[in-house]
Amino acid sequence: AQVGVVVEVRAAVGELGRIAPAHDSASGWVKGEVAGVPSGLMADTAREVFRPEHDLPRESMLFVYNKDPAHVDTWRDGLWAAVRILARHYNVQYLNVHDVVVAEQPQINYHIQPNTFKFILGWGAFGSPTDYFLVYIHTVLNDTHPKALCIGGNAVPPHRNVSKVYSLLFFETEWYRETISFHPLIRQAFGINTNIYHEIPGPRPPDKDFLYDVLMVGHFLPWKRHYMLLQKEGRRLAVGEIYQEYEISSEIVESLKAGGVEVTNMLPPRELADLYRRSRLVYFPMAIMGGGERAVLEARACGARVEVAEDNYKLQELQHLSPIPDHNVYAQKALSLSLSLSLS
Repeated sequence: AQVGVVVEVRAAVGELGRIAPAHDSASGWVKGEVAGVPSGLMADTAREVFRPEHDLPRESMLFVYNKDPAHVDTWRDGLWAAVRILARHYNVQYLNVHDVVVAEQPQINYHIQPNTFKFILGWGAFGSPTDYFLVYIHTVLNDTHPKALCIGGNAVPPHRNVSKVYSLLFFETEWYRETISFHPLIRQAFGINTNIYHEIPGPRPPDKDFLYDVLMVGHFLPWKRHYMLLQKEGRRLAVGEIYQEYEISSEIVESLKAGGVEVTNMLPPRELADLYRRSRLVYFPMAIMGGGERAVLEARACGARVEVAEDNYKLQELQHLSPIPDHNVYAQKALSLSLSLSLS
């Protein structure tokens, strides 16, 4: 069963950048990245395409992730930006395993020739399609490539093969360290894409120019605790993914609308960054298992005033973290440890 498509570029990226139309060059399409649409990062991406490192001989690495294809084109977070930096040192090939349905425990027919990649880097939660895919090829198909996992989410490892499959685990925040403390090699690595999420020079807008009094960013699921937003006053906006397949998601949306809260589906990164800058307060009421780590840092980087729930000490730590880690820090941590991994 085919589980994804590896995207690769067979010519030197710099050469492609020099002959490609300006629009494609600026969009990142010629680099064989996860997406090929303009992201609003025209100048940054154009500079990246022409970096001389991309024309040097490099070994290959495989980046495995699970992302809804509908959202891939707007994927521009810190990890995405960090992998672009890794591409200066490795020929990065991308594999999206979103179509792996873990509940069905499918067979994976994806054989990789030995020594094809220096290492394989995965992104996803334990129990995710990424984790399932990497565990399967390692334990069933006997793939011998060194593997590392950038852990997304808060899930507890569901299988006993974690230390056997993964030579290295990256976690996002210190709060999660204890969950994987059994593993011999764990490292914290996290950062946001400051090419998008940053302050605009000058003072904050005057009160009349704020679009919203309170902004909340988080998918419409119970552990985000949207009901606490109803207690806030003023013009309020809730932004997040509305899951049509979950009745509870629609119920949360309807309750917010009934309480006078404006609701919209998740926005492209540039639009979201602008909302952070033009909201008087960005509110994070979610429970400690409800995520929000990246959004807190993104909002702070945009200069927003941030408030988090009093019982969420994980986000409270990030509310005061300084300096805010960016994608360059993320990449350097991943690169230094991945180099060690590839040499082991």
